[in-house]
Amino acid sequence: MDISDLGVNHHEDWIPLPDVAPPFNVDAWAEGTAAELATRYAAEGEQADVKQLSRDLRSVAEESATRAPLGAFAWYVSGFDTSVGLIELNAVLPDETAPEVTPRWMAERFASDDFGPPEIAYTDLPLGPAVRIRQNIIGEKKRLFGSRPVIRTLSYGVQPKGEKGLLVLTCSWTEPVLDEPIAAIVDNMAPTLLL
Repeated sequence: MDISDLGVNHHEDWIPLPDVAPPFNVDAWAEGTAAELATRYAAEGEQADVKQLSRDLRSVAEESATRAPLGAFAWYVSGFDTSVGLIELNAVLPDETAPEVTPRWMAERFASDDFGPPEIAYTDLPLGPAVRIRQNIIGEKKRLFGSRPVIRTLSYGVQPKGEKGLLVLTCSWTEPVLDEPIAAIVDNMAPTLLL
């Protein structure tokens, strides 16, 4: 699968996360992006803690980079000094362990019932057949004695026409109040995937 022209439309509130590998200066990027966010927040009548935004941007970018996505975006909303959602785009290609990678395969392998059965729906997108999986999963502990957070996710696995792999668009967030707005955003974003 040639992913050199991979793209997706996103709203300006979603900040594209960079490849943080050296020689990229992640500190300069985080500081500059935090200043831009503070300007946007001020225009919307909200104040921002630029230092906190900068720390969060760096942390989110570095943490996302550990999963090596093809692309990643963090959602920043006025009034919040931390991201409220994360989208990552990946490709899953067939190999010896999974010779056939399809939307049905993704539903069987990626669905979790940590908090009840996931919502699974098959659909057709402009790029090809797809599966939509909405589920809540148990996250990793942030502190030694802390509880494990509930991570809310919405994923699309799209098999581009004529290809043997999947493009996987996954959004994750923790605040239940964002369920409907984020689902609507991701549902509108998935059909814009380009290859």
